[in-house]
Amino acid sequence: MDTSLQHKCEVLPGVQEETVSFDVQGSQVFGILSTPSEGFCKRAVVFTHGWSGNRNGPAGLLTTLSRALAAKGCACLRFDFRGRGESQGDGLKATLATMSDDLQMASQKLMELTGLKTITLFGMCSGGNIAIGSLKKLPQADSMVMLSVYPFSDGDSFSRDVHRTWHFLKVYLYKACSLQTWKRLFAGEASLARVFKVIFKPFLKRGENKKHEEGTPEPQTQAAKSKTVKASNNESRLQAGQEPPKKYLTNLRKELPGLMIYGTADPDAEAALKYYKTYAEEQQLPITFMRIEGANHNFSSAQWHSQLTKMACDFLIQ
Repeated sequence: MDTSLQHKCEVLPGVQEETVSFDVQGSQVFGILSTPSEGFCKRAVVFTHGWSGNRNGPAGLLTTLSRALAAKGCACLRFDFRGRGESQGDGLKATLATMSDDLQMASQKLMELTGLKTITLFGMCSGGNIAIGSLKKLPQADSMVMLSVYPFSDGDSFSRDVHRTWHFLKVYLYKACSLQTWKRLFAGEASLARVFKVIFKPFLKRGENKKHEEGTPEPQTQAAKSKTVKASNNESRLQAGQEPPKKYLTNLRKELPGLMIYGTADPDAEAALKYYKTYAEEQQLPITFMRIEGANHNFSSAQWHSQLTKMACDFLIQ
């Protein structure tokens, strides 16, 4: 296994990056290590991207965050899960279990490179589920930051669909009070049928939330399709109508401080907060919950990137 670092360069004043690769069950996984150009790295941070994303995150969010933390003295490793981005492997065969294996090897690699004995897990969307689900196998984790993390296996949850529908109802009720909206409607520029579809889509097409994170797979043989569906049902999603498993939350530890951040415009934030925050309060876990006003699921504006960066840096540097 080639563990050498290559292509080191300074990407920002005081921040350098280099390519990193490591082996997971015969496949090469590739990532980027961001570190301060000079001085000792005081914290090691491993990033995990969403199901259908890559190490950069939506609109480069994870790149922005890793470089900001590196400027504060952290060593940050963001990598592509197998079958994603530049890493080898078949994305259609990925499960929560295989992604957990990738995360464990990435964590080990980062500790080897930095000489640090503890790590911070920094997860985005379903990557946050991977991180939390791996905690029992990563005793070295001493803190976590999670962004827009859904209730575990909640892709077809009725409760989540209710929150999503209520969110869009409020959005369109607000628009209904605007004269401009009615002008667009009578001019044929807006469609009531489209509005109805957006609001009630979760109930008209159960399972769309699953596609939101997993994407649409390529055609497979019947045997491969059956195996993939079975793995998905057992490891990453529930059957319709089931509740998210509480057993998964027992991975969270009382000595593990965490920060969970959601946008107020994320239609799934309410279900997620109910799921995680209620448990954290019941178990008296040291997890802080924060929301960014107006932000969507991917925090897609420069302003929200800036707010996220400040929240994450304040939390981890303290």
